[in-house]
Amino acid sequence: MTKKERFQAVREKRAPDCMPVYTKVKSQMIYGHGLILPDVTGQNWYDTDKITDAVLANIKNCDFDVAIPYYQDPGFGVPPLGGKFNIPERFGHAVSNLPDMPVKTKADWPKVKKLLARFDVRKTDPRMKAALEVIRNVSLDLGDELPLVPFHSVGLQAAMFLLRRDELVLQDMYEDPEWVDEMCRLATDFAIDWIRAQYEAGANSATFVAEGMGTSMASPEMNERFNLENIGRLADVVRKEFNQGTWIHIHGDFSKPKAYEFLTKLVTQAGVEGFHLDELNPPDWIKTNVIDKLGVSACVVVDGGIILNGPEERIKDSVRSELSKTGDGLGFMMAPSCQLLPATSNENFKAWVDATHSFGKFPLK
Repeated sequence: MTKKERFQAVREKRAPDCMPVYTKVKSQMIYGHGLILPDVTGQNWYDTDKITDAVLANIKNCDFDVAIPYYQDPGFGVPPLGGKFNIPERFGHAVSNLPDMPVKTKADWPKVKKLLARFDVRKTDPRMKAALEVIRNVSLDLGDELPLVPFHSVGLQAAMFLLRRDELVLQDMYEDPEWVDEMCRLATDFAIDWIRAQYEAGANSATFVAEGMGTSMASPEMNERFNLENIGRLADVVRKEFNQGTWIHIHGDFSKPKAYEFLTKLVTQAGVEGFHLDELNPPDWIKTNVIDKLGVSACVVVDGGIILNGPEERIKDSVRSELSKTGDGLGFMMAPSCQLLPATSNENFKAWVDATHSFGKFPLK
């Protein structure tokens, strides 16, 4: 099977030749290419050539099956709205947002709203414009054989990455929920436009979105209020305009009744096609309650710390253990918890992919 066929089999809950691997590779692809982040990006620049080389090398050398075709971090869109993000100067650290986010107080909101209304995701932020060039380059090289998935945050996480500090949004959820409604809606509008631009640049498969708050930092009721409709709006655009499905990465233990009810609504109301949950949800539970009961596909999740630290035998043992809990394995692909950790070596990354392909041959034993 080609990698496109392998992923399509998972989406249709058929048997692939072996279980495919999807991973959110962010700064690991930069460090794995012998660079650090200040070598490739700044507040208002993004090196298309270096990042294209890093993305292509990462995909070809580590041989995973479903790829985000550019280097992605939470700083996209932030500087043109009046904020800054942190670019670490040391190996093994990830980009993060600083206290200098665009919306420091509610008094900043009218100005930021005006800037958002004029924001063109293809032109306004030079980093985003250059990232689209990377997607075009990767698509020309690998688009015929590899699923290239657009990616962004949605709902509460989109608002936290783009507009306002995490802890302030958490406070606003209790003190000013109508304002949080508006921030989540506009941040999701931004995400929808960015997903569109990625498809236009060469993305060719399902959309992957993240809402990292999940039920770990917000109640199911808050998730339903601030996230459900926004996820549904994005999934509807992806389905109608690009004839693709939407997968979501979300944290939390979904075996609890109210959390599972929200998970169910993500399928029945928002139209989510697949889930990338975290390690709080074991594969046997996912198989029974997500793939079989809800009828959608999902990821087997390996602890990213195991992939980071190795050694190779421990990585193999972890893969064997997780695969043993998947039953017939139909509807599953392999993923790390959240993202592949930045300091993961290419050797450990490749060992994890190889172990999945080797032990995950169908029919599973």
